[in-house]
Amino acid sequence: MTAKKQIKHKISERDAVTNKVLAVFTICIVGIFVLMLIYGQLINASTWDRGRLIARIVLGLSIVGVIASLVKIHLERKRGEDVRLRLTRGLHLLVVFAVMTVVMLTVVIIGYPIVRSYYIILPVLAAYYLIFHSYPREFFVVTLNCGVAAGLLWLGRKALGTTNFRYVAWLAIAAGVVLVVLQVLLLLRTKRVGSSGMVDGKRVKLFQSPHAYAIMYITSLLMLVMVVCGVLLGTQIAYYLMYATFAYLFVCAVYYTVKML
Repeated sequence: MTAKKQIKHKISERDAVTNKVLAVFTICIVGIFVLMLIYGQLINASTWDRGRLIARIVLGLSIVGVIASLVKIHLERKRGEDVRLRLTRGLHLLVVFAVMTVVMLTVVIIGYPIVRSYYIILPVLAAYYLIFHSYPREFFVVTLNCGVAAGLLWLGRKALGTTNFRYVAWLAIAAGVVLVVLQVLLLLRTKRVGSSGMVDGKRVKLFQSPHAYAIMYITSLLMLVMVVCGVLLGTQIAYYLMYATFAYLFVCAVYYTVKML
């Protein structure tokens, strides 16, 4: 490949990533508006049936979309098409419709109490997607650790405030330990095989920085210590430690953003 073609290919990849990120945030915003519409219908007794009907219709369309996406993936592989830079490739559509199916299925089963949770979950997923494509892979792992730690702290704090479900706080610690052990084992294996993996159908080096593994190890252990301290020291400490995870994430975000300039 000539130098001119290489530059053109890099620009095309950059444009493809930009288009994917914009598409994800657009779908996220549209999805939140649809959920707000459904929520407004479900909280009123006079429009509850209409809200359930809308949710079921969107769920049905999502399931049809999953099936159509699987067919599209099969046809793309059968034809041997290179769809890595295609925005509407089957895999992308499958992820979108699969998420829609899970969201709408929980709305149909649980009802309006779950809807407002997705006002936070969907933007967080979109932000993770942006980080995955725009920042070094180790920072993506750091954000996953911080997000999981904040979630476990929130769960532990809620459980400690109850009478019958305090054991859930200890389950949060157990979950944190299991996740850290699995992560460390996975990172050790990745380091042993050369830090390479498949991204968009091609093998790339996952972690570029020589300090990447140290940062990921430190972050995972630090987040586990925060979860343990939050459960052992009570709800007030757990509340402050939730913000400590976000502060740590903010410092890491500043570091990697400056490093990328």
